[in-house]
Amino acid sequence: MNEHVRNNKYFATAKEFREKIDEFFSQTLPKIGDILESRINDNFQVLKSAY
Repeated sequence: MNEHVRNNKYFATAKEFREKIDEFFSQTLPKIGDILESRINDNFQVLKSAY
């Protein structure tokens, strides 16, 4: 999330920040989920989606 939403970005309001976070989870994450799975190392466990 930090790479796609927060890194080197300025948010004028908390509302704008929350909107970008919501956008990440609803739009960006589903598109890049497969790519992120390859970044998981032995310290993490892959869980099935609750949906």
